[in-house]
Amino acid sequence: MPKLQKAKTLSLVENVVHQIEEAILAGEYNVGDKLPSTRQLQEILGASLGTIREGLARLEQKGLLTVKKGTKGGFFISEVTIQPMAESLDLLMRHLKVKPRELCEFRATVEAGLIRLVVQRGTKEQVKSIMAYRKKLRACLNRGEEGWHALLETERDLRKEFLAIVDNRIYGAVLLPIHNNIFQFADRHLTGNDTMTRAACNYWQKILRAVAEHNEEQAATQTKKMIFHFMDLIQPGKH
Repeated sequence: MPKLQKAKTLSLVENVVHQIEEAILAGEYNVGDKLPSTRQLQEILGASLGTIREGLARLEQKGLLTVKKGTKGGFFISEVTIQPMAESLDLLMRHLKVKPRELCEFRATVEAGLIRLVVQRGTKEQVKSIMAYRKKLRACLNRGEEGWHALLETERDLRKEFLAIVDNRIYGAVLLPIHNNIFQFADRHLTGNDTMTRAACNYWQKILRAVAEHNEEQAATQTKKMIFHFMDLIQPGKH
């Protein structure tokens, strides 16, 4: 039996959550294992049934537990992934109605760091793959609003390539919600046209050239310039 103890009188729900969470993270329960029933947990932890149920509900919200119904149902240990974190960030962004300046400042810092890692870690094959995006970007030029949306699609795919190269789940958890909402953000604040598409394409050509040349500083600098360029189109002089 895992080393669960009587729950402390202070913050009983938090104590129940903490004990079960620590038992899971310590490997006392493995992915797919079924927790003791709520009645058994009540006896082990010395807490009320309501407290146990609330604690289990919080653990489910965290993505640590999965509920199965039926005679063989119960609470089962889930595999820990970054998905709950990504979904929470996505909801937070939309709920707080993040300002363009806040989003751009954050992106400039994080994405400049990301591109530095791309330069450091990209293999010859991976760099060759992202160089192919130069042609895709040029194909977006002189197509009006359609070209602007095609550019956003291409950017999103290119950034996914960057995340795959870096292979850091924290970057993925933070940046994917931003990238996945870039259409909605751009549609609210920018009216895409050939001038904007051409500007973005020029920045990307410089970024990709810097990656190919292993010029980490130039790649990071151009990434920041591109992000702040479009922020100035939304809120002039705000950085």
